Amino acid sequence: MRKLITLTITIVLLLSVELACSWFDNFSHYFSDTSPSVGMSFLKLGIGARAVALGGAYSSVVKDPTAVFWNPSAVIYAEGLDMSFSHLTLMEDIKYECFALSTGDNNQGIGIGIGGVFYGSMELRDDKPSEEPIGTFNAYSFLVKLSYGHRLGSDFAVGISMGGILERIYIYSTDTYTFDFGLRYSPSMIKSVVISANINNLGPMVKYIDESFKLPLTTKLGCSYATDIWKSNVTIAGEISKSVDAPLTSALGVEADFSYLSLRFGYSFNNKSVVRWATGLGIKYKFLSIDYSFSPYLMDIGINQCVSLNLDL
Repeated sequence: MRKLITLTITIVLLLSVELACSWFDNFSHYFSDTSPSVGMSFLKLGIGARAVALGGAYSSVVKDPTAVFWNPSAVIYAEGLDMSFSHLTLMEDIKYECFALSTGDNNQGIGIGIGGVFYGSMELRDDKPSEEPIGTFNAYSFLVKLSYGHRLGSDFAVGISMGGILERIYIYSTDTYTFDFGLRYSPSMIKSVVISANINNLGPMVKYIDESFKLPLTTKLGCSYATDIWKSNVTIAGEISKSVDAPLTSALGVEADFSYLSLRFGYSFNNKSVVRWATGLGIKYKFLSIDYSFSPYLMDIGINQCVSLNLDL
């Protein structure tokens, strides 16, 4: 029995060392001046119309089921059972469908998120140049995340998400896993202020056919402030983020929440982004709310639109 335990511990340690080395390699270019090639870039897409309309400055604001993707520590706020359905249209007829569900009691909570990116029909060509393609093929990416959040004292909440990813292009496919870690701090003395910190897409190198890619590892630091102005509750949110393949960026979002209507505007201060500003609105009645966001791409290459349906049961 003792030998079996020793063998098990040895195997676990070896696997842990191998995993740690793989994760460290993903960190190696994080502060480098050169941007490495990354795979599964869809992991950086914002999910949920409210989040998109706020320019992506959402990690400190989120309390809905999309916390599974934005900040897992916030799943504790889903009292009862909350659900969210989102449909996002991107350039070139690319679509992102997402479902999220969470439940909690304000002290701890769990959530699950499922997303799929569908890239549409693509032309298939061989090595010989030709005017007409020899056929078409489809490509897609799937993501499943499980989250757990827990309150620490009266001010802090922490959370973790574990995700599984499958990506397929033509006859080739690959899969991997990721971890997200989230922190939410709401000081008791200033409850209108929330500070958040995240590490997203932490995982091993991804191998696709004969090439290896890093995951789009991203860290985020967010802050939001809510106050009552006239007959509305106004929230101002800011977020700073750094991805392994991109420079330091920031975003700012403003929301004015009335009884049944919310108006939103967001701006991304990222010179390399094809989307700079976004706007949107939300309509809510009892347990149901519908959100919409609109954000045009630069260079007239299309419009990013998202519709979300949220149920608070």
